[in-house]
Amino acid sequence: MTEAAFHTVWIPLQERFYRIAFYILEDSADASDAVQDLYLKLWSLRDSLDIVKDPGAYGNMLMRNLCIDRIRRQKPSAPLTEVTLEKAPPDEDLEQRESLSMVFRAIAKLPPGQQKLLKLRVLKGLTYEEISKKTGLSSLNIRVQVSQARKKLKNEKLR
Repeated sequence: MTEAAFHTVWIPLQERFYRIAFYILEDSADASDAVQDLYLKLWSLRDSLDIVKDPGAYGNMLMRNLCIDRIRRQKPSAPLTEVTLEKAPPDEDLEQRESLSMVFRAIAKLPPGQQKLLKLRVLKGLTYEEISKKTGLSSLNIRVQVSQARKKLKNEKLR
């Protein structure tokens, strides 16, 4: 496909591709980047684009796949309270599972009391007052214990 033919066929579809990307990614900057990535991909495939019968449908499919790839590459932003190793989805990235596994192994190395308090605070999301009612410890003591546990986890991660 010549450069002129590429401009004639593909450039007019740019707004359409942007709308698809924005619908999927829900962010203007990401959608613009995805459209740019699409055009780079199309340009690299320009020698084989002559056989495409419906450029709009073909471009839509490529745009959708590029957007899905972008979403998959993003790091999850969910806090630790919402993620547990036992409930990790089967398609979750191996690196994420290994990271979670390291965190849980580090938690297992903590003293039992700190483990319990950290799990109540971080994994179950209880307030210090709620933990105090459950355990009978003062909320100040709980804060200190949780702080020490977090510090040990941080030091363990640095090793």
